Amino acid sequence: MFATIFEMLSESICAAPKAELHVHLRGAMPAAFFAELLGKHPAREALADASDRHRDILGSFPHLQPIMEGLLPAEQAAAALYGFKTFPEFLGSYLLTSYFFRDVADFRRLILGVRETLIAQNITYAEITVSLIEYQQRGLPLAEMLEAMDETAAAGPLQVYWIVDLVRDVGPDAALTLLKDCLARKPRSLCGITLGGSEHKVPAREFKEHYALAKDHGLGLTAHAGEAMGPESVWDAIRSLHVERIGHGVRSIEDPKLVDYLVEKQIPLEVCPTSNLKTGVFRSYKEHSVRKLYEAGVPISINTDDPSFFNTTLAEEFEHLEDVGFSEEELAGLLRNGFRHAFRDSGR
Repeated sequence: MFATIFEMLSESICAAPKAELHVHLRGAMPAAFFAELLGKHPAREALADASDRHRDILGSFPHLQPIMEGLLPAEQAAAALYGFKTFPEFLGSYLLTSYFFRDVADFRRLILGVRETLIAQNITYAEITVSLIEYQQRGLPLAEMLEAMDETAAAGPLQVYWIVDLVRDVGPDAALTLLKDCLARKPRSLCGITLGGSEHKVPAREFKEHYALAKDHGLGLTAHAGEAMGPESVWDAIRSLHVERIGHGVRSIEDPKLVDYLVEKQIPLEVCPTSNLKTGVFRSYKEHSVRKLYEAGVPISINTDDPSFFNTTLAEEFEHLEDVGFSEEELAGLLRNGFRHAFRDSGR
């Protein structure tokens, strides 16, 4: 049987060298590795230091209760973790996983596991976002984590650089302490900073000092914006933080003046189509703004965000774009953009 055009395109995307510019370390955690963690750290022990507030949140989600109570074998529990159906349930699953990283060996093994999944997809360059402060809250020493990040950055066929998420929700003071501590240790694989967390609760403008400091140290500047909130959060990131890229930014389409500005200044958006469906920003790929943004001339790279949780791969993200009218030539250009918009030399 002759291969369809779609099948041939799919094969070419899988075979092509690819770059990821917006992927979260724990969001790419292989299910098999979480099963290992469950075997090493039984749930009742791992959650022993969980706050009452977190226990109440996690306990409110039926798909997490058997995991928390240790009622399932590790493999079944790992599968149940990804069995969420709503965005709040996803946030609960993500929060739960943070309690199972109890030492730097867990952190290092996570990095290696994620590297393996990226290499298997022929991803040759990745800027991986890591929320170091979440691991610090579990007692992992920052210096040892930065060392692990440097040591695993260039091994094998995948070049990794790191983007530190300052995490809006911890507040500007804690975020500034983290940034200064990172800069003092001069990790060679650190390439940038971002600002994740609750756009609607903590505005970007509260982190002006952080971004000015990072720029002075030669780091790339990006921030999550235009996802949970509309164009106003993108404007805030641009005007207050002087970012070079925007994480997500897909709701920029709601403001024609912002779209014109992104085109004029050639500020790239790190677009994660499946993530935007899973978090409820759009209801379908056909309704997604990526095609309109592309046609307007906004620079775009395609990424996965939290691929293990959202059950996607980078190749599948490109396949979804083919479904909504992107030509093979256009997809090839988007593949190149992953390297072109990188903060460091991607080797392409």
